[in-house]
Amino acid sequence: MNEPDNHIQHIEYYAKRHCSPQWRLFLELVFDELSNNAGKEESSGFWRHIGSRIAAEKPIGECATLERLEQAVNDELGLLDWGQASIVAENKAMHICHTAFPVPGSSPERLDTSLLAMSALLEGVFKGWLQQQGGDFDVPIRCISRNLEQRECTFLYGR
Repeated sequence: MNEPDNHIQHIEYYAKRHCSPQWRLFLELVFDELSNNAGKEESSGFWRHIGSRIAAEKPIGECATLERLEQAVNDELGLLDWGQASIVAENKAMHICHTAFPVPGSSPERLDTSLLAMSALLEGVFKGWLQQQGGDFDVPIRCISRNLEQRECTFLYGR
């Protein structure tokens, strides 16, 4: 077996075990129902709001450097068992690559819905944490790529 196949097997194993079985179906159905009944845009707004609430409940404190910010973010993500993030600043913007977050789903459609919900939730979390650092409320954050197979999303914070 070559290395990429082995890596994908590890991610698939992790994905199956990552979201607690007692919550997997519940979360899958909540993501699915909200998306189907409220629509993708409205449900994404709801998940961003929940993400901002999580950031408020789990503040990261002031961080003087980008390295300290990344460490504080990863400390909180670790407590939630939500994977890890790397943060790179360039041209008055930040790229945040988040990997290994939980995405419950028993079918390709439900996995896509869960990924959309989690990426919106993470937009809210990251925006809240960056506002705690003095970030402007009007500066947008958006998911610019999603990779379900790798359990990875990349976000852009900036204009």
